Amino acid sequence: MISALRHVFVDSWLGRILAFLIFLAFIGWGVGDIFTNLGGTNADTVARIGKRRITADDLSRGIRSELPQMAQQMGVSDPSQIPQAERAQVAREVLQRLVTQQEVLLAADRNGMHVPDALVRDEVFGMPYFHGANGQFDRKVFDQRMAQAGLTERRVLDMVRDDITVRGLLDGMGDTVRVPSTILHRLLDFDAAQHVLDVVRVNAGAMAAPPAPTDAQLHRYYDNHPWEFRTVAYRHAKVVVLSTETVARSIDIPDADLKRLYDFQSQRYHVPETRSLEVLTFQDQAKARQAAQDWKSGASWDAVQKDNHDAAAVSLPDTRQSDVPNPELAKASFGAAQGEIQGPLKTETGWVVFRVIDIKAPHNVDFAQAKDGLREEVAKAQAPQVLSARMARFQDAVAGSADLEHVPADIGAVPAQGSLDAQGMTKEGEPAPLPGDAALRQAIVARIFSQPQNAKPSVVQGPKGSAFAVLVDQVEPGAVKPFDSVRDQVASAWTDAARRHAADVQAAGLFSKAKQSGGVARAVANTPDAAMLQSGVSFSRVRPAAIPQELAQLALGTPVGQSAMLNVDDDYYVVTVTGVRAPDAATTKELTDRLEPQLRQSMQNDIPMTFVRGLEQRVKPVPNMGLLQRVIDSTGAGAAP
Repeated sequence: MISALRHVFVDSWLGRILAFLIFLAFIGWGVGDIFTNLGGTNADTVARIGKRRITADDLSRGIRSELPQMAQQMGVSDPSQIPQAERAQVAREVLQRLVTQQEVLLAADRNGMHVPDALVRDEVFGMPYFHGANGQFDRKVFDQRMAQAGLTERRVLDMVRDDITVRGLLDGMGDTVRVPSTILHRLLDFDAAQHVLDVVRVNAGAMAAPPAPTDAQLHRYYDNHPWEFRTVAYRHAKVVVLSTETVARSIDIPDADLKRLYDFQSQRYHVPETRSLEVLTFQDQAKARQAAQDWKSGASWDAVQKDNHDAAAVSLPDTRQSDVPNPELAKASFGAAQGEIQGPLKTETGWVVFRVIDIKAPHNVDFAQAKDGLREEVAKAQAPQVLSARMARFQDAVAGSADLEHVPADIGAVPAQGSLDAQGMTKEGEPAPLPGDAALRQAIVARIFSQPQNAKPSVVQGPKGSAFAVLVDQVEPGAVKPFDSVRDQVASAWTDAARRHAADVQAAGLFSKAKQSGGVARAVANTPDAAMLQSGVSFSRVRPAAIPQELAQLALGTPVGQSAMLNVDDDYYVVTVTGVRAPDAATTKELTDRLEPQLRQSMQNDIPMTFVRGLEQRVKPVPNMGLLQRVIDSTGAGAAP
C-alpha cells in the first residue's frame, strides 16, 4: 500500500470513475450492481470517521467493482471463480482505501480546505468524455453520459470536489525529499564492499578409495546406522472427507436452471470476433503523432506508456466491437491488421493511437456443450454454503460410526481407504489417491501417522473449511532388513562414509595449519594441496561469486585475517578472509544510479503514508461490525465457513 498511496488518491480515485464510464462495456460483470445505487442516499453506515462516514453502498460498490478486475487478472471468466481467500483480501483492501480516503478528507475539513465551485466546474469542463464534436464541454453529452452510468450530477460534482481536495492535500507531498549522502554511502559500503578470500575445497568424491572393508567393519556400520537399511513403515486407514470439492459433486442442479443461466449469459457462449487492443488517448495531436512514430520505430508498449505520462493508456483484452463505446475506435480497430501501429485517429475523446495484438475468430457453444461446465461452476459457487449447512450431519454421522462405514453419501462425504507411508505414497510408489488438494492430503497423512491404531474416529478440521475423519486399522512398522540382503548397500554406504571422513580429516588438518601459519595459502604452500587453492576470490552482497551461499555467509561473518571451515554436502571448505576493499568507481556509480532513485521513491512514498497513519491515530474509525460483515458476505467476499 505504501508504494501505491499516490495512485490510490491522486490517480485512481477520479481515474477509476472515468475508466468505468469510458470503458463501461469492458468490465463484463456486475455493471448493473456497480452503478445501480451510485447516487443513492442509503444512510446505513459501516464505519464512521469523525463526521464522515462510509456507507454500506460505498463498501459494496467498491468490492463489486474490484472483483471483475481481479477475475480478469487471474484469467477466470467470472468473479465467483475467485478463491475465497483472494475475495476476502479484496474486501479488506477496499475497506482500508475507503477509510484512508475519509481520513484525508476529514483532515482537509479540519484545515479549512474548500474547493471553489469554479474549480470544480473547470475540472468537469476539461474532461474529454463530456466533450461534444467541437471538442468543448457539451451539456447534452454530459447528461447522456450520466444517464448511461446511473450517476446524478450532484454525485459527479461531489466526487470531483473530493478528488481535487485530496490532490491539493497530498499531491507533491514528499517530492522534494533527498536521500542523505550518509545513508547512501553506508548502504553502498555495506552492500558493495568486496570481500576477498583464499579458498581450498576438499571434495569427498575425489578422495582415494579406502581398502575394502572387513566383515567386522561392515557389521559395525550396519549396527550403527539401522535407519539407512529399514523397510518403509505403512499404515492402512479408512478416511472420510467433507470439503467444498466433495460437496460440489453432490449438488444437484436441474437442467432447466442451467438452461436459464445459459440463456442469461448468452454473450459468453455466442461470441463474435474479438480483438485485444493496446490504446493510447491524447488531447494533443502532435504528441499522439510522436508516440505513434516512436511505437512504430520499435518501442515496447511499456516504454510508450512510460514516455507519455499525459496520455490515457489502456489494454483491452478480448474485446467485442460492440463493447467499444467510441465508434471511431471501434470501426478502426476492427478493420486494422494485427500487429500494426494505427493512428493518430481523431475520436470524441481525443487523438487515439492503438495496436491490435490478438484476433480471435467468432465461436458458439451450444447448451449441450456448455451444460457440464455450467453445472460445475454453479455447484462450486454454492458449495461453501452447502458445506457449512452439512457439517453438523457429518459430525453426527462420524460420531455414530465406529468403523466409518455408515457416513451417508448424500451429504457429499467421500470415502477412501488403503495403505500408504508417511510421505503419502502407496506400496506401488505412487501418490495415495486421497480426496482434496495438496494441503488437505498432507493434513490427512499427518493424522494417519499420529493417530493410534483402532482409535475411535473423530472429526478433524482441515484447511479451507474442510473436515475429515480417520480410522487406522492396520500398522506395518518398518523393520531393519537382514544384513545379508543389504550387504552391497552397506559396503557402498561404508565406502562413501570413509571418503567423507578422509576429506573431513584432510580439511581439518588444513584448517589447523591455516590458523597457525596465518592463512590457508601458507598452509598449502609447497604441498600437493596447493593445486586446490583458489586465491583472491572476491564477492560482495550485490555481486556474488561462484561459491556456495553458505560459504559466502560464513565469510561475511569472519574477520579479516582469520580462517574458517565449512562442510557443504560432499565438499569441505577451508577459507581465509584476506581483505575487504571498496568497490571500483564503475561499480560504485552503477549501484548509486540504481539505489538512489529507489531510496528516494521509498522515502517519498513513506511521507504521505506516515501522514495518513498519523491521521488514523488522531481520529480512529468506528466500525459497525454487524453491518460490515453483512455487506462483505453479500458481495461473496466473506471468510470461508
